[in-house]
Amino acid sequence: MALLEDKAVKIFDLSAIKRGDCIRLKRAGDTVFKNGFVTQTTETQIQALYCNTQNNATSYLSILAADVAVGVWEIYWTSDFQTINYENGE
Repeated sequence: MALLEDKAVKIFDLSAIKRGDCIRLKRAGDTVFKNGFVTQTTETQIQALYCNTQNNATSYLSILAADVAVGVWEIYWTSDFQTINYENGE
C-alpha cells in the first residue's frame, strides 16, 4: 500500500491575484469579514496581512486553495478598486 496518492487538486491562478492586492475574506461560520492586503501568493496558498480589531494588532492569515475550493473561505479582492473579484468555491 502506497503512502502517497496522485490526485488532481485545485490551485490558485496567480495571474488573477498577486502581492499587494486588497483582500476581504470571511471564514465559513464567522460573522465578520477581515480586510487586508495579499503579502504572498503560491499555487496552493495565499497569505494576507490584516488588522485584528480585537487586540488592535496586525495578523497574518494563510488561505489554502483546497479550503477555498470546498467553500471554507469567501473572498473578495481587487488590484485597482475598479474591478472587484469574488470567489467562494461553489
